Amino acid sequence: MRIDRILFFILFGFIISCDGFHEEMVPINIDVEDVETILVINGKIEEGQIAWVQISYSEDINASANTPINYEKNATVSISTNSGSSEEMLHIWDGIYIGSKIKGIVDEIYTMTVTIGSKTYTANSTMLKPRGYQGAWVYQLASNGNGKDSSGKEGSSKYSDEWIINDPSATRNRYLFEWWVNGVHYIRQDWAIDDNRVVNANEGLKLFTVTLDPLPNQYIQHRTAEIDKITYDYYNMYEKIVRGLVSVTSQTPYNPVSNFGNNTIGNFRAVAFSSAILLTPPDIFVIAQNKQNVLAFEPNSLFKKYNLFWSNSSGVNENSNVVSDLRLGMTNEDINFHVEDNLNNGSTYYYRLQVEDGEGNTSILSPEVSAIPDPNTPADTTSITLGNLPTNVVATGGNGEIIISWKPAVGSKLVHGLYWSNQKGITLNNSSKGNAFWNLQSPYTHKGLDSSKTYYYRVAVWDGVEIRLSTEVSAKPN
Repeated sequence: MRIDRILFFILFGFIISCDGFHEEMVPINIDVEDVETILVINGKIEEGQIAWVQISYSEDINASANTPINYEKNATVSISTNSGSSEEMLHIWDGIYIGSKIKGIVDEIYTMTVTIGSKTYTANSTMLKPRGYQGAWVYQLASNGNGKDSSGKEGSSKYSDEWIINDPSATRNRYLFEWWVNGVHYIRQDWAIDDNRVVNANEGLKLFTVTLDPLPNQYIQHRTAEIDKITYDYYNMYEKIVRGLVSVTSQTPYNPVSNFGNNTIGNFRAVAFSSAILLTPPDIFVIAQNKQNVLAFEPNSLFKKYNLFWSNSSGVNENSNVVSDLRLGMTNEDINFHVEDNLNNGSTYYYRLQVEDGEGNTSILSPEVSAIPDPNTPADTTSITLGNLPTNVVATGGNGEIIISWKPAVGSKLVHGLYWSNQKGITLNNSSKGNAFWNLQSPYTHKGLDSSKTYYYRVAVWDGVEIRLSTEVSAKPN
C-alpha cells in the first residue's frame, strides 16, 4: 500500500458497533507520509487441530491488479503453549506454515512467533471454552417475503433463520461467527459481536439472520467461538470494511488491528467452536402422467435421506402420509427424480419434501406442490423429447425487482425454471445451481433485490430427462 503525503489528524479514534449500542476505544497514533508494503500474518489453531499460518505482503497502491501475491517463504515460525510445549512450523506452499504435534486445547494460551530476517513478531491468544447453542432453527417466509409461513401453503421457497447462543451472566463475552454452506466457508461473512451490544433474554444471545438467508437445498453449518478482545477488534473492523460500513481510506494503513504488533495486518487466534446444523430442502417440481406423478429436485451429496410427505388435500405436514427414504432415479448430476405410481387420474395429490443428513439432522418441509395424474400423457419419461429452447428471453429492471419474460420451449410435458446469479456465465455446474426457481410461467418477477448489483439469468427447461438452458440475459433493479 502506498499513501503519499497524507497526514492522519485523528490521534484517537473509535470503532462503533453495527447497532450503535456500544463503543470500543482503539488508540490510533500514526503519522504517515509514505507507506509501502505491509506484512500480513493470518494464523489459527482450533480445538483438536494443528496450527497454521499464512504470511504474505500487501501490494503497493500502484501495483497492477494482476500482480501475483508476494508470499513469505523464508520465515521461521513456531508455536508454543503456556504449559511448556513448543514446535517449529513447516512451510508447505504459498506462505503457509503448519504445525505437526501441538493441537488445540480449551483454556490453553498459545503463542505464535514469526521471525523474518532480523525482525520477530509475536502474538498470543487464549482458547476459550465453546459456549454452545440454546437453539437454532430455520423457517419459511411467506410468499410476500414478510413473516413466517410454517405451513408452506403459499409456496414460498425463501427461508430465514434464528439462533440463541449460550451467554454467561454478568460476563463480558465476544464471539466469532462462521457460516458454512454445503461444505464451503463463506469467509467474507465472518462476523464478530460483543454481547454488550444487546440485551440478553434468559442469558441467551439471540441472533436473527446472522449472515446470509438460507436458500433451498443447503446444508448449513453455523459455528461460534468465544474470542479474546484483540481478535474481536480485528474481525469487527474487517467486517465493516468488507461490508462497506466504513471507508478503507478513512482508516489507518494498519487496520484491521493486528495482535502481531506494529506495521502488520492480520490475526492469530485460538478458537474452540460450537456448531449448529440446519438443512433446507430442495424445491420440488412435478410432471403429471397417466396414473403417476414424476417428482424431481436437485441433489445434494450431503443429504442421506429424502422423505416425501403427501396428501389428497392441501396442508401437508409431518402428520400426513409419508414415503420414507425415497429410492431415487438419477437422470444426471443435476436432477433426482421419484415416481409416484398407481395414482387415480383426475385426483389432486399434494407433496412436501424433507431431507436428512447422516447425523440424523432433519429439515423443515419444502413448499407444497400439487399435480393431477393425466390419462392423456403416457407414463414414459424415456420417450420425452425436448423440443426447442426458450427464446426471446428479456430481463427488465424494476423497483427492487427484475421481470424476466420468455417464449416457452415447444413440446409437451416441459417444466420451465430460472437459474440466476450475480456473476456472468451461468452453467449447470457453477454456483448458480443454488439459485434456481422451477414450475414457472412467463413473465416471472424476481423480488427483494439489491439495486447496486447486476443479476444474470438463464431460463431452463426440463423434459424429464435433462435440463437445458437458454441464452443469458442480465439487468439491474432500479
